[in-house]
Amino acid sequence: MTLPWIIAAAAAGLLAGPRIRASVFARSTEDSAPRRACPECSRQVLAGRWLWCSLLPVTGRCPHCKARIGPYVLAAELVTALVLAVIAARVPSGWELAALAWLALIAVPLAFIDIAVQRLPDLLTISAFAGTLALLAAAEGAAHQPWPLVRAVIGAAALAGFYLALWLVFPDQLGLGDVKIAASIGLVLAWGSWSELFLGALAGALLGAAYARVLSARRGPSGPVYLPLGPFLLVGAFLAIALLSCGFPFPGSGAPTASMNRAPFGLRNEVRTESAAPASGASSQTGLTRSREHHGSAAEGVRNH
Repeated sequence: MTLPWIIAAAAAGLLAGPRIRASVFARSTEDSAPRRACPECSRQVLAGRWLWCSLLPVTGRCPHCKARIGPYVLAAELVTALVLAVIAARVPSGWELAALAWLALIAVPLAFIDIAVQRLPDLLTISAFAGTLALLAAAEGAAHQPWPLVRAVIGAAALAGFYLALWLVFPDQLGLGDVKIAASIGLVLAWGSWSELFLGALAGALLGAAYARVLSARRGPSGPVYLPLGPFLLVGAFLAIALLSCGFPFPGSGAPTASMNRAPFGLRNEVRTESAAPASGASSQTGLTRSREHHGSAAEGVRNH
């Protein structure tokens, strides 16, 4: 995408911040029931019948008692703007931009909710996967190339299956919400390439393991360590998309190198052929000139004789 698209995506992320804050506040509960009232003053914060059209101020505080009820000032806005800008710089088509933007606009509130209450609501995780899959299918239909969608579905199943196996082995360390968001992450990463899937999955796992090690060192042997895994999975996926879009030389990623001159193989051959043609023409012209000079010298010698 061009620079205007990147700027527009960043602006859209800033404008989506108040809506994302409302979603984080409503879904940051221990059960599936959304909340509307401030936990401190018990006054209604989210007005209106429909939660999806509710907004909260960027201050992250209750409008009545000024208690903190959400992310810090501009945190949600800046994170969303950064993610959407990187996505706009990465994807080549409008349908792909719509698919990844849909996932990002749901992934950001999911990360904040998981940090707050260590829970990933089913409504958001299922909506993220269903919407992303539908938009990627539209992108496949527009491009008439079925293999990226097939690869994306396989990647989603593989990454979700991996975390499902981990959940079966360690049910007290992971949740099914982590398995569901892993399916969406595998979908978008494998749509790019297998290398992108591997790098994103590895980065998310390493970030989560490193944070768990830090928590264990700080708390000591007092008990099990519970950490929100969802944000680390999402950050790992974002890093994979950002690094590979900047030409990170990961094996098999298809990133251009200096020897490739950023041109496909067939185009490079055509360029070499076209560049060689003037040179061969110049050599032929030089030989013709020399031949004419030789015949001219021979004719002059005959006349002198």
